[in-house]
Parts: sequence; C-alpha cells; structure tokens
Amino acid sequence: MKKILSAVIFFSSSLFISSLAFANDITQERGYVDFASLDSAYGEPKVMVNLNKTMLGFISKINMSDPEASELIKKLKAVRVQIYNMTDNDQPALDLIAKVSKDIQNKNWLPIVSVNEKGEKVRIFTKITDDIMDGLMVMVVNNSDSREAREAVFINIVGEIDPAQINKVTQSLNIDIDLK
Repeated sequence: MKKILSAVIFFSSSLFISSLAFANDITQERGYVDFASLDSAYGEPKVMVNLNKTMLGFISKINMSDPEASELIKKLKAVRVQIYNMTDNDQPALDLIAKVSKDIQNKNWLPIVSVNEKGEKVRIFTKITDDIMDGLMVMVVNNSDSREAREAVFINIVGEIDPAQINKVTQSLNIDIDLK
C-alpha cells in the first residue's frame, strides 16, 4: 500500500509541476518573439537579460519608490534582452533583421519605427490584440566605424504594455532605448 501511495503522490506531484511549467511557458504568449536563431548568427551574447513573470514580480515589489512603474511591471510576463558583438562583416546581422522583420510581420506584428541611417538600423514592432499591446520588439544594429561600438541589440517585452508608459518601465529596469 505504501508503494502505491508513494507512486500516486509522485505521479500527482509530476503532473502539478508539469502543469506549472506549461502555465509559465512564455513561448505561448502573443507578445513573444523567438530569439533562438540569434545565437547561431551572432554567437554567444555579450549581455543576456531574461526576466520572467516571477522576477518581474520581485522587481515590482522592490521598486516601491515609483508605485506607477511597479503597477506597470506587474502586468508584464517577460523582458528579454540580448546584445551581441558584431564582426567586421555586418551583412549577416542586417540580413537577420530583415528576416525577423518579415517573419513577425507575417504574425501580425505592426512596424512602428524604422530607422535607416549610416551606421545604424532600428526596427520597432508591436503586437496588438483587441486594443491591448501584448508585446514590443526592438532590434538595433549599430555598425559604426568604431569596432567597439559595433553591436546588435534585441529586446522583447511580453505582456500588457501601456504605450504611454513604456519609457517609465524601461527606465525602472535600467534598459536604455536611446533612439537619438
């Protein structure tokens, strides 16, 4: 009887844990963008930030100096940032930006900013469902003449986002989106 009870407890625990994992599967969220192809194109990121709902909850509790930003952060499900150094050949980075832009537009993401300047390419997309912004995707390739400044930046913010407050959220998370 103890063996059967132990087996039932083990099985129930396994189901509970797997259901929690499924419930926290960020890849199923409407505002999620898959970064899997980035490592194969750029190598290992020099900076990687991956804040899930739990970590964002901790941050919103810690950041009590700005209750409004804390409330906004509570609505987020993930903030993901990856920054890569680029080699002398920036064409693969530019090709990947074009590919990702096309792929996410096919998934009903809306382009809201496109910058093509010497040494810099910026793309910002948003995913909107029923008048709610579910995600924001920022892609920046800085291919300036300075070798140290050559980098590709990818940011994906997943969750309910108030467009008027996005700057407050990124500042409270110390993410600088400088589009100047």
